[in-house]
Amino acid sequence: MTDIPFTANVSVKVNPTVHFEYKVEDGPDVTARLVRWPKLSPSGTQVAFTAFNKIWVQDLPSGEPRRLTEDKDVGEFMPAWTPDGKEIVYVTWTGTGGSVMKVRVDGGKPMRLTRSNAFYSDPAVTLDGERIVFTMGSAIDRMFSIEPDVWHEGILPGTGDEMVGALFALMGRELVWMPIYGGKPTTIGPARGSSPHFVKGQPERVYLSFFGFFGSLTSVRLDGLDRKTHVRVTGGAQSVAMSPDGTSAFVSARGRHYIVTIPPSGGQTLTFSLPGGPAPVKKMSEHGGDYLAWSADGRSVTWSWGATFYVQDVKSDEPHETEIVVEMTRAKPEGRVVLSGARIVTMNGDEVIASGDIVITCNRIVAVGPKGKVERPAGAKVIDVTGKTIIPGFVDIHAHMRPPRDVLQLQNWTYLANLAYGVTTTRDPQSMTTDVFSYMDLMDTGQMLGPRIFSTGPGVLRPGVLFSSGVTDKDATFRYIKRYRDAYNSQTLKQYLAGDRIVRQWIAMACREYGLTPTTEGGGDLKLNLTHMFDGYSGHEHSLPVHPLYRDVTEFVARTKTFYTPTLLVAHGAPWTENYFFQHTDVHGDMKLRRFIPHALIDEMTRRRGQWFLLEEYGHEGIARGLRDVVRAGGRVCLGSHGQLQGLGAHWEIWAMQSGGMTEHETLKCATIFGAEAIGLASDLGSLEAGKLADLIVLDENPLDDIRNTNTIRYVMKNGELFVGDTLDQVWPVEKKLPKMFWQDLDPPKR
Repeated sequence: MTDIPFTANVSVKVNPTVHFEYKVEDGPDVTARLVRWPKLSPSGTQVAFTAFNKIWVQDLPSGEPRRLTEDKDVGEFMPAWTPDGKEIVYVTWTGTGGSVMKVRVDGGKPMRLTRSNAFYSDPAVTLDGERIVFTMGSAIDRMFSIEPDVWHEGILPGTGDEMVGALFALMGRELVWMPIYGGKPTTIGPARGSSPHFVKGQPERVYLSFFGFFGSLTSVRLDGLDRKTHVRVTGGAQSVAMSPDGTSAFVSARGRHYIVTIPPSGGQTLTFSLPGGPAPVKKMSEHGGDYLAWSADGRSVTWSWGATFYVQDVKSDEPHETEIVVEMTRAKPEGRVVLSGARIVTMNGDEVIASGDIVITCNRIVAVGPKGKVERPAGAKVIDVTGKTIIPGFVDIHAHMRPPRDVLQLQNWTYLANLAYGVTTTRDPQSMTTDVFSYMDLMDTGQMLGPRIFSTGPGVLRPGVLFSSGVTDKDATFRYIKRYRDAYNSQTLKQYLAGDRIVRQWIAMACREYGLTPTTEGGGDLKLNLTHMFDGYSGHEHSLPVHPLYRDVTEFVARTKTFYTPTLLVAHGAPWTENYFFQHTDVHGDMKLRRFIPHALIDEMTRRRGQWFLLEEYGHEGIARGLRDVVRAGGRVCLGSHGQLQGLGAHWEIWAMQSGGMTEHETLKCATIFGAEAIGLASDLGSLEAGKLADLIVLDENPLDDIRNTNTIRYVMKNGELFVGDTLDQVWPVEKKLPKMFWQDLDPPKR
């Protein structure tokens, strides 16, 4: 075969890249991004909710939020009113488990109602005020739990209610009840649903919402018998709630809310599709929202959208909205420190300072330069790091952290592991729920330790899947995308195979309108990937599925200014590269990893893996050669570890990216400044320059000599606070040890 050289002059119109610049929020206060589980009081004059992991109550229409308890180290979730409106029942979580609690709305000491430490959720008080129904599971199972990645790992096979029932059974939860004054719970049966609620005239029956491809409303007697399905929504629903009088259902599906009239059916299941169906359907909120519920009198429905609480009369066409503002002080260190004498790889172009000083005041860099030529502030603490190498903290923009949702953990191993391995900024492109924004609040206020958290929020999904976005026309698309700006303030957005090309173009247009930077799901389809770049999407997630890449594609990626995040650990077109590292490195014996990841989870990942490949089967070197060519054509390649192995996985991804021939310096740019540029935060993150936030890594060995020296971490600094890499003990501005985590008692690491 003989190559025949030729050239072709091609002129193709490419839409301008949809990309915006932002600033990292750094003011004195953090405003809660979400109002979670808002519940209208029986009188309709107050709302109870969770923010910053605490229970608050606010008078309507214009009162100020006030906390109901003074507990500091206890998470408080899922408030439920007693029918008289005098008390609130809620669940808690600590580092070792939780309880069901009750507290008076007018003040007083909370009362513990449950006797055993367990995982409790979804409390609801019966209409007569005599009993509480909730779900109950193992505390230790909850502590080890992570949210499944349903799209990439196939955790949720099948369809219908059976799928959801299997998920809840897997979690080991039971539906139980106990007297309002506390005592021993009585088991009803497996928790095959959530959001328990009640209907007047049926004191012995509890109703439950099932999400799924056939979202449904079921009920069961409190003795566990006579389980029924009342409503089934074909095509998917996120929530279905029966009205207090049993005549209507409040449904959330495909980004909209509906009231569905339940006709007398003689016990038959009402099955329908939205927006039409065999029963009268009324469209409610055009913008959708979360935490759907009925008012006690059944005249109104309620929900929240970000930090806004909505109440809408079922006969009205417009909801009444209340902006709820809850603020806490932002965590920010004080003091001046100088890191002196290290080699500094600034990522400001190709600059490398052979022996330099970095001066930090509070949480920002104020000066970087050669040692002896940088003015040191009076009274600054000097930390000698001679012989070390300092690089910016890693910016992982495809980081699925997967912490538990709903009842949030107060400190989670996924975040600790990433920070310990030098990941100081993460962007989760498509979290399964909006709970990630509450984790952002906890991180920003210093209640949790870990990297900076950013997220696209839930992905914008195609019709016909579990969490369909309902973007079936241009107006619906713009309404749906607007929530990412107004409710989530997410800044970036993930378009996940949301429809045909015109739908994807509508999404890009809406992102441009609302100042959002969109990224995409690769999907293993090169032609699809190229149309994303034609249409202005600034981000591309997952590797292009064909390699080798030729000059036409690599230059196209570069010239369209696409930020290409290949996630080689789960590469398309080849065996996943994570298997290469699991095969060729001693993950199980890594003592640092076992300090930050529970041993049981490491065992699960390492002892018996389902896949094994010959060395020549792996494709990451070939894919990485395409990354090299994109970078050398002036393009941008970014770090995305996909959450395959929290912390250490970021280093695996960096090493795999370098395997195709990029220089070590080029690869480090991909792991730092390019990622910051991709999410629009390069003015604050990604390089070591005066004015930027103080996120950096101090390495014992030089990664410019060998890229695997990225894993010789001596210190990690995030937001001006300096930690020992091996332990996350803080050494500046105060010295304090990382509190012992629960798994370290179960399997303390060897020293």
